[in-house]
Amino acid sequence: MSPAGNAGLEGLLLVDKPAGPTSHDIVAWVRRATGQRRVGHTGTLDPPASGLLVLALGRATRLIRFLPAAPKIYEGSIALGLTTVTDDLSGEVLERSADPLPGFDAVREAARAFLGLQSQVPPAVSARKVGGERLYRLARQGRFVEAPPSEIEVYRFELLPGTEEGRIAFRADVSTGTYIRSLARDLGARLGCGAALAELRRTAIGPFELASAVAPPEKGQSEWKPPTTIPLDRIPLTLPATEIGPGDLDRYAHGTAVPAPPGIAGWVRVVSAEGHLLGLGEVVEGLLTPRVVLIDPAG
Repeated sequence: MSPAGNAGLEGLLLVDKPAGPTSHDIVAWVRRATGQRRVGHTGTLDPPASGLLVLALGRATRLIRFLPAAPKIYEGSIALGLTTVTDDLSGEVLERSADPLPGFDAVREAARAFLGLQSQVPPAVSARKVGGERLYRLARQGRFVEAPPSEIEVYRFELLPGTEEGRIAFRADVSTGTYIRSLARDLGARLGCGAALAELRRTAIGPFELASAVAPPEKGQSEWKPPTTIPLDRIPLTLPATEIGPGDLDRYAHGTAVPAPPGIAGWVRVVSAEGHLLGLGEVVEGLLTPRVVLIDPAG
């Protein structure tokens, strides 16, 4: 199938991002290979990281900001005995420890302190904004700025014996907004030897799992059709559903408020009698005002 034939492709696409390209690279490759111009991501991975990337295609791009924040699961390894500019092994080494590295039991014990709710300072080279500027852009100018801490939660931080000296394998379940690079950095600081993230692979985001992901098209590929996408009706939005009848469909499609069922207030998913997603709306004082319209007006 030619890219033009894929232009109507839409929904959520689960991609297994390889290490190396940026998340924006993957978006550009999918856009080129499918011919679908509207492609966006629901959250990035750093270039050295691999694993699950959730893309939105077509009308699904309008729903990205309504996807609920979901825990994320990672696996990878941490290198002990050094600190870097980026808090992973892609950055310039700032310091190496000359002391013996702590044993596995000591590292595992230190990791327990990172379970639960906490404040975390993002890496000095990251997409976090300070004063309207991305930290990585400031870093390119030689300006390393510390971002204010964010509230995060670590649900699991399981360490496994490493396969080589100074490397510790891990699995982590964390809240959205958590930087695993910062987790590695802070673990090294607690141990007193320094540490940096060595490898990272994302295996799940909420209900989405890496096992269902597909390899992306290659750079420059001009013809590619993913085997499956998650259709609009199955996108896991947590808003309550409100049905509108056939007589109100055209008014809704034109962006005109329609009567809402009694007892409903706030943001809702707007669905047809058959359960198809028509868009999103806001109910105030018995009127449903369209906020996102996914259907075309009749005629």
